[in-house]
Amino acid sequence: MTLLRKSATKTPLITEIQRFCLQDGPGIRTTIFFKGCPLHCPWCHNPETQSRKKDLYYHANLCTGCGRCIDVCPEEACTMLIGPEGTASIAIDRDKCTLCMSCVDACPSGARETVGHLLTMDEILRECLSDQPFYKNSGGGVTLSGGDPLFFADFALTLSQRLKQEGVHVAMETSCFPDFEVIRPLLSAIDLFIVDIKSMDPVKHRQVIGWPLEPILENIKLLIENGANMRIHLPIIPGFNDTAGDYQAYVDFLTPYAEKLIGVDILPFHSYAAGKYDFLGLSQTYQYKGVKDKSVGQMKELVQMLVMVGIASVTVGGLVGMGGDKGEKP
Repeated sequence: MTLLRKSATKTPLITEIQRFCLQDGPGIRTTIFFKGCPLHCPWCHNPETQSRKKDLYYHANLCTGCGRCIDVCPEEACTMLIGPEGTASIAIDRDKCTLCMSCVDACPSGARETVGHLLTMDEILRECLSDQPFYKNSGGGVTLSGGDPLFFADFALTLSQRLKQEGVHVAMETSCFPDFEVIRPLLSAIDLFIVDIKSMDPVKHRQVIGWPLEPILENIKLLIENGANMRIHLPIIPGFNDTAGDYQAYVDFLTPYAEKLIGVDILPFHSYAAGKYDFLGLSQTYQYKGVKDKSVGQMKELVQMLVMVGIASVTVGGLVGMGGDKGEKP
């Protein structure tokens, strides 16, 4: 595995610009979802952001079976199916589909949707800056998320700089996966780094996530040493990182940084993303189908362990509050 040593040069596709977010940093925020991530978490809650290329959502509940997608598909990837009661539906051969999106344009019912749009920086800024009064009144701002915005670090840097010129607080949700020299220029542009740690087991991290753990932990250390404001996100996944040993490993790593971290957000697994895997035609490969959500109560032990070592702000779910808290060290 070769670390990313320079940013991708292309402009990222954006899957969504979501307004009035409360769990992606302090205050009311607008979150920009970049499309592309080198990690491959099998529970990923945003599977539509993993590939850097466009994807196709198929909303079967909206399909009327009119067959227009069949007529326009150049690869014959769409097939009409007739159910036992005579109802029509469409099957998509994802191996044949080239994502030309002709079917999206032809569909009269909105059953097909392009995932990933190429927006100019000015278009993104215009959308984000429209909510500036809410940012100012709540201590909020804009969060770059994904996917992972560090996949497009040059674009993320320029966007962050332009937002800061407008007086907007900028946060970044990332796994801190690349070489630190890719991250270093962002130190002056990002007000708050929100960094995921998926596991403290390097073997499991490489085998399951598909990326080495060691550079991620080193980047966290370097960011803190360079004075970056940081919150840590701990996704807690059934059967992957939810044992007492996993919890202790997290606490052991974070303890030396307890007074320097802004806080830690525990993110218990939920199944909200299952529908996205269906829309992408990935339901058969989704490993967490039918797995029960982790409850807030099940996180009590980890919360207590983190508080005991001196971490000032620990949340379950990432709701960090409003009232002017910019997520900065006192």
